[in-house]
Amino acid sequence: MIGDAAHDPTSDHTPHNFPGWGSQIVTAADFPNRPDLGLDAHRVLDDIRRSRDPRVKYGISNGQIYSSYAVSGYGAWDWRPYNPKNGDKHFTHGHLSVVGDARADGTQPWQTIGADVAGEEDDDDMGASFGPITIEREGLTSLTIPPVQGGAADPRSAWLNFCNDTGQPYALRIWYSTGNEGFSPFPGTNGGLLAIRSGQRWSQEIPAGTACLSILRQAIDPDGNIVPPDGRLPGLRRPPDVRHRARRGHPEVRIGHRGPRRREQGRRRGP
Repeated sequence: MIGDAAHDPTSDHTPHNFPGWGSQIVTAADFPNRPDLGLDAHRVLDDIRRSRDPRVKYGISNGQIYSSYAVSGYGAWDWRPYNPKNGDKHFTHGHLSVVGDARADGTQPWQTIGADVAGEEDDDDMGASFGPITIEREGLTSLTIPPVQGGAADPRSAWLNFCNDTGQPYALRIWYSTGNEGFSPFPGTNGGLLAIRSGQRWSQEIPAGTACLSILRQAIDPDGNIVPPDGRLPGLRRPPDVRHRARRGHPEVRIGHRGPRRREQGRRRGP
């Protein structure tokens, strides 16, 4: 697919000459991300990634990129964060670039759209990989993903996995949304809060229909208490009741909902 004038001239969408192979050849193609119509670009690219096809140079989808060669601390074929200068993280379409040599002329079928990969066990019942994601130290980390268990397009389940490799404990405030203008606490957490020790791995299945994740890193004080976040997440359907009270000089965070007030019982004074 040939890029327009706005494309970077070094892009694989721009024709290039490849000595010994050919001249003015485009080595990249884009395709829509439409899980609702049966084309999940991320799943297509992840299937190709797992197949280790020799024609592949790199693939991009959903703010993630992988390549057939190691880059900046990431191994070959590993998903890694993709943050281009133009801001296009490829949520609406997928990108596939092939190598610039005779290997790209191969006519073998692409191992994708749920096809079994030679030499690997069929793991179609497991959710697609969304690669390693770095949680911001300050502010929100917002993730938009294809709807989990989105019908015929991709009925597979998906899991959220965390691993603390910072050398110190911290907490996460995790909310999810199905795109209905409201957020809810993520399952398996304490009202949306999760404390993780250094070296600990945590895994939880993502609720069906989830399309958005909102994650906020929070500190843990020397006594092991989670430092409460500032403010509440906009659009929360059932905001938690967060109250602070002094207890031996340390704040206490209570998350829950106020129950009905108990009516006082007593004798009536006077005649």
